[in-house]
Amino acid sequence: MATALPPTRPNGPRPGISERIWEAARVEFSKRGYHGARVQGIARGAACNVALMYRHWASKRALYLDILRAVWVGATTEVVRALDSGPSAPSAVVGAYLDAMMKDPMGAQILIREYLDGAPYLAQLGQSDPGMFEPVRRAADALAAGAGDGVDPVLSAVTVGGLAALVASAREAARPFVDSRIAPETWRRHAFDLLVNGVARPAAEPHAGANGSAANGAI
Repeated sequence: MATALPPTRPNGPRPGISERIWEAARVEFSKRGYHGARVQGIARGAACNVALMYRHWASKRALYLDILRAVWVGATTEVVRALDSGPSAPSAVVGAYLDAMMKDPMGAQILIREYLDGAPYLAQLGQSDPGMFEPVRRAADALAAGAGDGVDPVLSAVTVGGLAALVASAREAARPFVDSRIAPETWRRHAFDLLVNGVARPAAEPHAGANGSAANGAI
């Protein structure tokens, strides 16, 4: 039986202290996940006390569910918009997920932490509102056109969405290995090429390496 969920704010919080709590909670959840987040940390980030926070949300769980829903709906709305505005090709799905996640890197971090926990609260939201997952099915339909034998389109859509969230939230992870900060558009282009084409390329297709020379054995 589906767990009863508290009322949600699909369009975000009201201005004022509610908005400060919302933004502070996004920071706390993105850094620590649901279980590691502390209401004291949220209240401190919002410059209020815990009692005032509970006047706006009944519990940490209620606040987290509202934020998780808003992140999910925001991202999947972008994916649907991209699919509606062009051809429903696998590359369009990859690009749509990357753009949606890179638009909200903090939200992507919240999703990644939720996935690492086994997505229990996302599952609760889906039980309460099955229509939330319809964009995943639409993405799966688009991926099915280019899927090979034995490839499950739904699992592919979930994988692409998860990798896009990881890409959006982990751009800073490349800093120890590169000489300069990677621009978001460069990171996005690299991730898109990797997700669409894979690491290996046909031998007959030359590819420019980091030094600009074709990857044909020349050094």
